[in-house]
Amino acid sequence: MIIIIPVSVISEALGSPMDTSDEMVNKITLWKNMFEDKSPWLVEENSAARSTGLPSAIASELARLTTIECKISVTGSGRATYIDQVLEPLRDKLRNRLEYGLAEGGLIFKPYVSAGNIYIDCARQDSFYPIAFDDSHSLSAVAFVQTLTRGNMIYTKLEYHHMEDDGCHIENKAFSKNTLAKSVEILGQQCKLSDIPEWADVQPEAILKDANKLPLGYFRMPAANTSDADSQLGTSCYSRAVPIIRQADEQWGRILWEYEGSELAVHADESMFKRIDGTVEIPKGYERLYRNIPGLDDDKKMDTFSPAIRDTSLFNGMNEILRRIEFTCGLAYGTLSNVQDVPQTATQINASKQRSYSTVKDIQKSLQNALDDLIQAIDYWVTAADEIDIAPGTYKTAYDWDDSIVNEPSQEKQMFWQYVVAGKFPFWAYLVKFEGYTEDDAKAISSEAQQVQTDPFTDGKGGMRE
Repeated sequence: MIIIIPVSVISEALGSPMDTSDEMVNKITLWKNMFEDKSPWLVEENSAARSTGLPSAIASELARLTTIECKISVTGSGRATYIDQVLEPLRDKLRNRLEYGLAEGGLIFKPYVSAGNIYIDCARQDSFYPIAFDDSHSLSAVAFVQTLTRGNMIYTKLEYHHMEDDGCHIENKAFSKNTLAKSVEILGQQCKLSDIPEWADVQPEAILKDANKLPLGYFRMPAANTSDADSQLGTSCYSRAVPIIRQADEQWGRILWEYEGSELAVHADESMFKRIDGTVEIPKGYERLYRNIPGLDDDKKMDTFSPAIRDTSLFNGMNEILRRIEFTCGLAYGTLSNVQDVPQTATQINASKQRSYSTVKDIQKSLQNALDDLIQAIDYWVTAADEIDIAPGTYKTAYDWDDSIVNEPSQEKQMFWQYVVAGKFPFWAYLVKFEGYTEDDAKAISSEAQQVQTDPFTDGKGGMRE
């Protein structure tokens, strides 16, 4: 459970000024609600808007494009294998976790030690408050908020991480509040951590003396913050499209109403229906078709209601709105909209794909920086945790991001082959990349191949293979 706490309350509880504004807290809450299909305009009383599910669709698609062929590995000696094993659960759920980060603008990967092992907690941006950044714009102080509810009691834990000259300081404070009590305090009264079973083993204070930065990885959306220009926090991947998403929901409401309002109906006088115990009986299964209208003229005891549906113009308007959302969110046309409705040249299509490519590459770069910091944090805990006995050693992190957003796989394959024919790439590299051979097998085949290779994309007569 997440409780939205004003920045001033957190600042007072920790005794520290904050580099986060209430404006950003409100924006993060809005983006979170939109992601969970609880946009303000959808929950308003008598609202005609209907959900299109666009916020979650945008975050999901960007997360998919970012991680679709992502490969992350840690290799080396000693602790490298252990670090790679710690990362395994995160690798399996990275796309899912990234969706939250894209939707709310940020995400923190925080390793922690439990029962002799290291695990990774993924904190969404609505559950932490960035407090300070250093000169390199790296996070240097942050407060994590966790709440528990027990009957009428709400317990809140503030976990404050901040860098000082002698290392990373961690402070934990607990607060309790009775929801039935007449109190204006949001957090309530400070209490002992040992009073709450889940936090009984948490130490009030700790100092990580050998840490030269916060032991965590902070991912934030790379786009400029247009919601609060003074804030260093990331913004939602759809933050700039919020008004247009509202227009899409309202337009979708009009489309659904057009279908509902134009639904076929038969208006009939009550004399046309059977009566059971004096009550008009509508045929079962046809309640939506027949409408009992007493007192119709004798020559018009039954009338069919079947107006024309204006769906074409409504859908055209909807498609244009979706295209504006795609452009604003850095997505290629056709991701949400119907590109067949709008003629495009090959140049326009490629430029549209390039927009998605640039957006995804920026996200990948920011995510890789966060994962690098996470891996360094894991390495720190391997050394600092007394209950972990892993041999020292060096490690190297390798990332492989997919770059096939602009070019179709078949086009990329043909382009690669052209480089082989031109003598720019070795034939064995083609076999490894596109035919699934191991490097050793591919090199063996290549050495036995004839000097003149037949182009696999032609039939040998100047035409293309089918």
